[in-house]
Amino acid sequence: MDSIIDHTKLIDSRNKDLFEKVQSKFELNFEPSYNGEHSVYTIGNSITFFIPVGIYSADAFTHELLHAYIDYHEAYIGGNFKNTMWQSNILKQLFDLPLAEHITNSIAHTLMLPIYLERGFERSMFLLDYYEFKTESGFIGQIARYYKQGAVYNLSAIRNFIGNFFAFKCDPNPTFIYDIELQQLKKSILNCTRYYKTIS
Repeated sequence: MDSIIDHTKLIDSRNKDLFEKVQSKFELNFEPSYNGEHSVYTIGNSITFFIPVGIYSADAFTHELLHAYIDYHEAYIGGNFKNTMWQSNILKQLFDLPLAEHITNSIAHTLMLPIYLERGFERSMFLLDYYEFKTESGFIGQIARYYKQGAVYNLSAIRNFIGNFFAFKCDPNPTFIYDIELQQLKKSILNCTRYYKTIS
């Protein structure tokens, strides 16, 4: 374990048992993060936690620890999804790696959040962008506008639609309601599809 990071400052009564379970199965390493964010990387039986130097947040660390806890249970969401994707000619054209990682990360967060809350952590500390609405004004209109051009579907617009759908559905902030955005997107895409069917 890297001596720069004192991992004992990241552990308290709320996450100690999680840490011990993960540690019982994996070799744990702690490395400094130079982008100011906490993250985790698993390969084989080794897990590396990246921690901003001098920032000891049990809240942020527990988020990454819960990612490792999913690996502890051998629920390899990311790996399984990517394997399925690469084996399908249709899916590997539709999804790229950033979208696949976004989807699996969103699913993992949905599994992690109840455990995080049950242990007494604050919901607002679960994600760095907790207070950010997950779409920008006008972005949905752009997706709908470029979703299909003539007989050709715009792959970038489709990927953005899928990515936004998962961002909306998995947002841990209950004050953000995305029903209107989802309805507008669905309606715009249906209208666009119907229009191009009539002229094709």
